[in-house]
Amino acid sequence: MIRLLPLALTVAVAGAHGLPPVPYKDAPRSAPIWVGGLKACTVGETRYLLDPAGRIRSLVYARLFPDNTLRVRQSYDHAGRLTGASVQWSGFAGRLLDIRGSFDSRGGLVKETGFRAKGITNSLASYLRPLPKSRTCPAAGLP
Repeated sequence: MIRLLPLALTVAVAGAHGLPPVPYKDAPRSAPIWVGGLKACTVGETRYLLDPAGRIRSLVYARLFPDNTLRVRQSYDHAGRLTGASVQWSGFAGRLLDIRGSFDSRGGLVKETGFRAKGITNSLASYLRPLPKSRTCPAAGLP
């Protein structure tokens, strides 16, 4: 039995290497808190900041993989229009993407600044998430 324990641990660790990223869709919701006059709700991997009228003013999410990290922040005006976004993406070899963009009232990209590693050509918009239909922040988080 003692001789089999190292073998079992080796198999378990080797099998974990190829696992997909941690799923967030079933993650627990956190109770909202107030930060600088905005109500913060976290649902899974996404954090929402809502103004006192219940409008989403910011949406932030991150995907954490074993060898890289992607962080996206989206900002909205009082009418719910996208005004700005930033994307930071790093991998085991270093920084891949660190860009910021500003958008016009129709959602069109006006200006993009920052760093893109060679071969990283996805549009800034491809990293953005749509706003949820519900713009409220109940005691247990967004529905």
